[in-house]
Amino acid sequence: MRLVRWQGLVPLVLLLLLVVLFWLLFGDRVVRETASEAATKALGTQVDIATLEVREGESSIELRGLAIADPFDLRRNLIAAERIRVELDAGPLLEKKLIIRRLAIGGVRLGTSRAEPARRVDDNGFAATTMRNVREWVATYRHPVLALTPIDTIRQIVLDPTQLGTVRAATALAARADSVRGALEGGWRALELRTVFDSSEALVRRLAGANPRTLGLDGTRRALTDIRRAVRQIDETKDRVEALHRDARAGIAVLDTGLSSLNEARRADYAFARGLLKIPSLEGPDIGGALFGPVTLDRYQRVVYWAELAQRYMPPGLRPHARDGPERLRAAGATVAFPRARQRPDFHLQAGELDFVLPSGAARGEFVARLSDLTTAPALVGRPMRFSARRDAAGTGIGDLQVAGLIDHTAGRVRDSVSAVGTGIALPGFALPGLPLRVEPGTGTSRLDFVRGGDRVAARWTIRAADVRWLPDSARTRTLNPLESLVARVVAGLRDLEVTANLTGDIHSPSISISSNLDRTVAARVREVAGEEIARAEARARAAVDSIVNERVAPVRARVTEVRAESERRIEEARARLAEERQRLQAQLETLTGGLPLPRG
Repeated sequence: MRLVRWQGLVPLVLLLLLVVLFWLLFGDRVVRETASEAATKALGTQVDIATLEVREGESSIELRGLAIADPFDLRRNLIAAERIRVELDAGPLLEKKLIIRRLAIGGVRLGTSRAEPARRVDDNGFAATTMRNVREWVATYRHPVLALTPIDTIRQIVLDPTQLGTVRAATALAARADSVRGALEGGWRALELRTVFDSSEALVRRLAGANPRTLGLDGTRRALTDIRRAVRQIDETKDRVEALHRDARAGIAVLDTGLSSLNEARRADYAFARGLLKIPSLEGPDIGGALFGPVTLDRYQRVVYWAELAQRYMPPGLRPHARDGPERLRAAGATVAFPRARQRPDFHLQAGELDFVLPSGAARGEFVARLSDLTTAPALVGRPMRFSARRDAAGTGIGDLQVAGLIDHTAGRVRDSVSAVGTGIALPGFALPGLPLRVEPGTGTSRLDFVRGGDRVAARWTIRAADVRWLPDSARTRTLNPLESLVARVVAGLRDLEVTANLTGDIHSPSISISSNLDRTVAARVREVAGEEIARAEARARAAVDSIVNERVAPVRARVTEVRAESERRIEEARARLAEERQRLQAQLETLTGGLPLPRG
């Protein structure tokens, strides 16, 4: 018997040689293209890799010419690196798992321009969908508009009642009052008071003038039983009346709350009518939001985008993780991974180091960055992902810049936090909406704090600068009206700038509040010039709202008052009548028993 079947061995050896030859010739290229495509899909922006070399003997990968496009500006690179070395753990590769022991990156540049704009990623992917959702949220956020229209444009106002929130709230409250009244009427009918009273009166009339001598022993016993039954019925009815009274008070309390909310709605209608008059917004928070709202949203949307990607690719707890399945002629479907305890994650970067130098720009200097425990299954690793970057520029005159963050998805709830602090750094300039001016803050301090717990976020961004320049924006130069000229002069005379923006609420629809040291200064100067005319216009707006609202609200207030008064009146009448019937039964019982009282109800 032959131990080797040469007819089968030779083709197998040839096939293995072909596979090895293909790997030697095209392996690095296949891995490079696959890695570039996977990274592009995961990050939602184009990722380019110039060369990639797989070093099987060292269990490492060497990359050169890595460029990740900025998803918010396709003409620039978010990061570009000349060389990257990835040291792998060989054992997990047999299980199709990627465990990175160490990552070293060199020759890093941030914010570089691209030779040609990056291509847009598939619109159906998660990253692209997340980017679209973030931009839609920014587009729908209605920050105040600095409407510095000329004073002579303020005219009479014509309001449509259907546009006023107070009218809509009053209509809804009237329907609620009718509903409360209907429920009370149903409760009164269910009490069947007339039946109770008629039964008691009939019993009292039947026993009028009777005594034990005329009724006899059996008649007296039946009479006592009937009286006690009637008393129990009255006591039970009294309890039901008190329960109905509690329900009535609860319903009326809801109506009172609705009446109180009409005042809030009226204040909102005042603001709405004021907006129709095109009166310039002179409240502090409105001015801060109008001047610094766009630049604030630009900062926050970037953080929200990366936070959403972190939750997608680093799911909290041991929940199943779905990803797109392999391409097929028909439906590709999805691949769902069910992680199990004490199992290796599919991807785990244990430690990464990054030392780089930025030669120019606001962030120029020497940086040191650290990254640990980046993984697709944080619950299996059991440690949160941590990252930090620091620019120590002591003695160089360019300030310090520090970034630190923690992404904790080890449990079933997301807990992320990021903090970026720059002191003595060159702050980037930005344009002011509503005015053809550009702010150049110069050297100052900037801080961004972002905390996420589940789907709730709390963020705060502050900038402070002591030598601000206000420059004309040549791209938006135009003739200013008197109010705009006044605001431009006030702003241009300020050298200090302090801006604080807070974001809180649900991550998909948070609320933003912005304040600055310009708010009260600008508002005070504009009111000095346009105060009287604006006050008259605001009075006209309030009068127009009041004339419509009072007509609609007065009947609703009267209806609520009527429901309250009618409920209390009927309750008191029922209490008095029940007490009267019980007293009559008590007197009849005393006649039959010689003074024995009824049990207290």
